[in-house]
Formats: sequence, C-alpha cells, structure tokens
Amino acid sequence: MNHYPAWLSIVGSTVILLVGCGSNHHLTQLSAASIDRSEISIKPDISVSLIGNYLATTAEFPNPERGFYGNIELINGQDFREIRSKGYTIANAYIRLDAYRNRPLPPAFLNQLNRQLQLVSKAGIKVIPRFAYNFPTGEADMKQAPDASLDLTIQHINQLKPILQKNADVIAVLQAGFIGAWGEWHSSKNKLDQPQPKAKILAALLTAMPTNRMVQLRYPNDIRANYPQALTISAAFRGSRQARVGFHNDCFLANQSDAGTYQPDLLALKSYISKIAPVVAVGGETCQVTPTEHRSDCPTALAELSRFHWSYLNVDFYKGDLNRWQQEGCYSDISKKLGYRLQLIRSNFSPQVQRNRQLTGNFVIKNVGYASPFNPRNLELILRHQQTGKVYRLPILKALSRTHDPRFWLPQVGEISVNIRAKVPPAAPSGSYELLLNLPDPMPKLTNRPEYSIRLANEQIWEAKTGFNSLKRTVQLAK
Repeated sequence: MNHYPAWLSIVGSTVILLVGCGSNHHLTQLSAASIDRSEISIKPDISVSLIGNYLATTAEFPNPERGFYGNIELINGQDFREIRSKGYTIANAYIRLDAYRNRPLPPAFLNQLNRQLQLVSKAGIKVIPRFAYNFPTGEADMKQAPDASLDLTIQHINQLKPILQKNADVIAVLQAGFIGAWGEWHSSKNKLDQPQPKAKILAALLTAMPTNRMVQLRYPNDIRANYPQALTISAAFRGSRQARVGFHNDCFLANQSDAGTYQPDLLALKSYISKIAPVVAVGGETCQVTPTEHRSDCPTALAELSRFHWSYLNVDFYKGDLNRWQQEGCYSDISKKLGYRLQLIRSNFSPQVQRNRQLTGNFVIKNVGYASPFNPRNLELILRHQQTGKVYRLPILKALSRTHDPRFWLPQVGEISVNIRAKVPPAAPSGSYELLLNLPDPMPKLTNRPEYSIRLANEQIWEAKTGFNSLKRTVQLAK
C-alpha cells in the first residue's frame, strides 16, 4: 500500500482531509459528529498540519489610506464622520492661507488647525492636506496667482511643523502646495515656480513632516529635477528624502500629456513615474477631457491606474470621467483596486505548540489592487484563547523585508509566502487558541482602533469590532 502526505483539519462540524501527492490528490469532507476522534490513527509517514484555503470576496469595502476620497473644509468643518459613512477613509483638505500672504500665521489659526485635526481622528479617517494661498476661479486669475514670498513661505512651513508632526497619524500624505495657483506649483506671482524656490520649499516640507510620511509633488519633472536617478525598490521606505517624495496628478486622463503634467518630455517622464510608483504614494483626480482625445475610456483608465499604482482618486471631480466609468462598467472595479487589495490564499500551521517553544507556520497572501500600502503598517499574529477570549499578540513584522513588510506586497509580485516563527508568551495558559491576522496602524493613538486596521479581501474572516482577520484555524497550547 502506498502512503501519501495528508493534511487534516477540523473546522466546526466539518473534518477536511486532503490526501495525495502532486496533482494526484483529493479533498474529503466528513461530519465531525460521525467520527470517533479517539479511533483516528495516523501512520508515522503521514504528516499532519493545519491548512486553509480562503475564498476571495468581490465585495467593495473601505480600507485605510486608499480608495476614492471625499473632500472636506478642514479649518471650518464641524464633523467629518460623513466621509466614513459614505464608505471613504480619506479626505482631501485644502487649507487656505490667503489672509496670510504678507504676515506670519497667527496662533489662533495654528490652534484651530490642531483642533480640527483632532476631529479627523474622531471621524476614523485620514486627510491629504494641501496649503494654498489662492483658489483661482478663471483663466485670468490663474496666470499670476498671488502667493507669499519665498522667505515667508518657509516661515509658514516652519510654523506648521509642530502641528504636522503632532498629527501625522491622521495625515495619509501631504501634497506639497503653497506655490502658485491652487498650490499646484505653477503660475506663481512671486516666481516660486522656478527650480531654486521649488527645491527650497520641498526641503522645508520634508523637514516639517516626520520621516514616516511622504510629500507629493504635482509634476514629474520636478521630482526628476531633484532626483535624476529614479528611486529603486531596494532604496524604498528607508527614510531618505527621495524615498519620501510621491506624485499627485490633478489632470489625470485629460489628454496625452495629462494637460501638461508630463511636459516637457512625455515618454521619459511617464517611464520615470512608472519606475518610482510602486514604492511611493500616487493619487489625484481626473480632469476635463480634451474634446479631440478620448483617454478617459475604461480600458485606458484601468491600464494607467495599474501602471502608475494609484492609491487614491477624487470621487467628486471630474464628473464627466466618473460618469463614463459608471456607464462603461469599470467604476466598481476601480473602487475595489485603488491602493491595495490583499487576499489571503492559504495558511499552514502546526496544530500544537509547547510552552516556551516557537509557533511555526506560514500564510500566503496576494495583492490584487493597484498599489501596496505606502505608509508603515504593523503585522501581527493574534492568539485568542477560546475559553477566556484573552488576546496575545505575536509581532511578525520585519521592516523592509520583501515578505514580512506589507509595503512590499506589490501587485506584480503575485503570491507571497510569509513564514512565521514566533514564541508564545510564557504567561499564556494552556488550551485552544484561535489564530488571527492583524495589520494595524503603527501610530500609538490608532493601533488599537479597528477602523485603521487593514481588512483582507476574503469571505467571512473580517471582525469589524476588533480589526482582526480570522485564519479560521486553532492551535493547542500544551501544558
């Protein structure tokens, strides 16, 4: 008689037995009630472990720091919970500085900004701030948009630094702003849209933000001017200034150059952005279509969102493009894939662990979104005692690891196997434990808030009250 490897798992009232080798295997499900477990005998050459295969979901659901975004009036807003109620986790927030083009920011303004960012936290969302000295309403206003002098702009950024640092937990990414029309780095009355002032303002912004947050520039040519050699994956997320500069495109799909976004060298700049996009924050909004071009169709939109690894997109503008996606049938697909969409594929864990020994196993995950998480993210295996509900957290994050750091779970990588060797806390009592996966926000004020944890794209594993994803597996801790 031939003996083949077998895996046995008991899930609720079902016993799952997989027997076979290579392609010669079969899956058997039995009723646990029909089996006398005391009579189950396993031959010595048959290995036994817990395995799991997980069903992907097609549902749309919110996740932190990704997706379509709403828009808020940050300084004067009263309650930002509406953003979350609409299914969005991020909001764009213009912060107008028109009144301070010729003077420092007053303490009252700074205190108000700090208070309003606390409301963002209460709403369970994050913001994408942009500071601007003007908001042109027509072509004439835009030609020389009034802004502050270079020295005063730097002074304003330095004044804002303590608030940005204190509230970085609810800032998904900072758009560079300050310069020219809408803070979009063009049409500056004070000539801030020249290479030298741009470089100084970017340096000040990177200093003002903590090293775990990125700053996005409006134009690829400005990124390339500061960093001629494109950021590589091996240099990503290491805290260097280059690794913290992303891209926001505010005229996506308008025409071949996205209304000048990719000027003066369209093909070279698109190639440059495609190289850095996997490991920096990319987002923005669509723009009114040039009548003679038709780049806002679904095939073009889907291809470019994927190529440039978009994480977020304005849900309110431009309606012509958004309506077209609804009509052509790709809007829902875009909504699901913006940013990351992580699917659990399978897991494999030892069914028992001895006290003061390591729990071993692995899970396999796949990203079917457009991008990976661009901000730091914790990774934990959760042990939850089935009798008492007591939770034990086993950290399994390995920062900058291609397999154990979620920022490197890139869509193009395919299936990623995360191997686990974690010591069970000595104080944990014996008994049966559920295994769960947690990807919480690492910022101290948010790490225990489930709305800031990542939900995996699988059926029946998400726990909204805890922010955990159940592996649907148990492990026995021996006495």
